Amino acid sequence: MTIKQKNERLDLRVKDSQKSYLIYAATLRDMKLSAFVLDSAMKEAEEVVNQNVRFTLPDKQWKAFCQALDKPAREIPSLKKLFAKPSIFNEQKAFS
Repeated sequence: MTIKQKNERLDLRVKDSQKSYLIYAATLRDMKLSAFVLDSAMKEAEEVVNQNVRFTLPDKQWKAFCQALDKPAREIPSLKKLFAKPSIFNEQKAFS
């Protein structure tokens, strides 16, 4: 089993009262200050990401959503025409 070493730092400037409060909270959880701050920040980050990336629907709406995703894609002539043309990115490779 390999243990990945932490090699990134995160520095914060805080008021004395904030640091004291964080130390007190970490002590109540029987954690080191840095572990407590990192754990708390990661929980908050996960919540923020979940609120902005994931969504839930009631069963009826979820089934309708899945059915819509499972339908074959409709053909859009203008998109088909656009993708039939050579890409400008492929043309740029020729000049490199």
